[in-house]
Amino acid sequence: MLKKLLIVCLFSSLINPLKATIHEILVWNGYFQFMPNELPSVLLGDTIQWLPLDAPTMVHTITSTNIPSGAMPFDQIWQAPADTFFQYIPTHVGFYEYECTPHVNYNMVGSFTVNGTPGVEEVSLELSDLVYPNPASNSLSFKSNFMNYDFKIFDLNGSLVMNGISSNNIDISDLRSGVYHLILIMDKPKKIRLIII
Repeated sequence: MLKKLLIVCLFSSLINPLKATIHEILVWNGYFQFMPNELPSVLLGDTIQWLPLDAPTMVHTITSTNIPSGAMPFDQIWQAPADTFFQYIPTHVGFYEYECTPHVNYNMVGSFTVNGTPGVEEVSLELSDLVYPNPASNSLSFKSNFMNYDFKIFDLNGSLVMNGISSNNIDISDLRSGVYHLILIMDKPKKIRLIII
């Protein structure tokens, strides 16, 4: 059976992609808290990363409860020693709330606010103008004017599953069937966003 891969494209072009920030949130097992429990100034392109403050002795989750319309939900089950961190890259401006589902009664909740990136402009394009085929089986190809740029592919949990340089033949045969985010980092201050459902 051919593997089907539906790509949800988010083409991101930042003035300097190296300025993206990783915001760390510590998961405190002892007092059932996220520290800090609020992040007021996250920019599009930044990464939220949850790390253990102490050695986890029980299962926690990082589960979105209220997110902006169109944003990807997240629900990460976390148990030591296998799980040492979780990352999420917000794709939409707005207010995000999350919880540890088994410990929500202990008020193990958090939030972050995502603001637009300065100097970023959104442009809507048809998917066929950028990449083909979609859905894809084993390879994905970029159109000629979108080649030789860095790209990253993330799963719906925000985990990086592939990265490289865009070309006319990207081998995606190792990816499981599903929906992914594709981010293309270009050299002009322009953000191209396309969502295919």
